[in-house]
This record gives sequence, C-alpha cells and structure tokens, in this order.
Amino acid sequence: MIPIETLTVELDANTDVLVEHVLNFDPALFATQPSEESWSAAQLTEHIYVFDKLVFNLLTGETEVSNRAADEKVSIIQSAMNNRSRSITAPDPIVPLGKVKDQQVLITKLITVRKDIYKVIQTRDLSPLCLGFTHKGFGPMTRLEWIIFMMAHAQRHFHQYQKITTTLQNLR
Repeated sequence: MIPIETLTVELDANTDVLVEHVLNFDPALFATQPSEESWSAAQLTEHIYVFDKLVFNLLTGETEVSNRAADEKVSIIQSAMNNRSRSITAPDPIVPLGKVKDQQVLITKLITVRKDIYKVIQTRDLSPLCLGFTHKGFGPMTRLEWIIFMMAHAQRHFHQYQKITTTLQNLR
C-alpha cells in the first residue's frame, strides 16, 4: 500500500501543477474555445473540478470492505491514463457546463475540493471499495485507487492547457 505521507505529497504536487497551469493561462483567453469541438481552458478546469468533486463524494459515500489489496489496480489505472494514443470522451456527469468562466473562482473550487480529499486521506481507511459508482473500465475501486485515478486524470489533461494556448495563439 502507498504510504499516506507519499500520497499526500503526490496530491500536493499534482494540485500545485494543476493550479499553475490554470494561473499561467491568459485571463483574456481563459473562456475562449479554440473551436466548437474543443473545450476552453475554463471548461477544462471546470471538468477537472467536477470530476474531483465526484471523487470526493465517492470517498465520503458508502463503502464496503475489500477482499483485495487497496492498491491492486493502481498500475493499471496509471498505465491507462498515461496512454495518450487513446482518446477518452467524458461521460455526461463530468462534461463541463461552461457556466463558470472566472479563473480565480475555479482555482478556489479546485483547491477547496483537493483540501477536502487531503482530509479524507488523513482521516479515513483508504482500503474499502467505494460503492457510489463502478468504473466501466476498472470496475469497483478502493478509496486509494479513486484518489490515484483523480490525480492521473488531472495529469492527463495538463498538456491540454498548452494545446489550447497554442491553438488560440495561432488563430490570432
């Protein structure tokens, strides 16, 4: 099992990089979509926040004791999320609505939900299975696996901020 100290350090680092990407984005272009089929940086940030909030709800929701190692699926999750050759379409519950367009508001929301998840790591057993949702690809996941998945999900999107910036600059 991943030590709690390691997990909290990884969460802090992941959050710092995420916030840095959002802060580095040109505020004048933050809510601008590069094309109709592409999300704006604001929508991308909202998507990550909505996913993180969903994970928090799973972590604090109903669970059951697992009969396997809490980190059994971690390498599979990380491998799948690091595979950039495979495009993944966001399911409806985590598709951004595009209502929040302010960088600071979104940063505050991200930091708040990440702090809440940090508290879960510090205060709860991470080995039970979360019963609120079964991932269609990974199946039932433990609290630990959901936290790892959440960080890998954010990391998967980091390159998109630069891609959005480049596309918008080329449109000028």
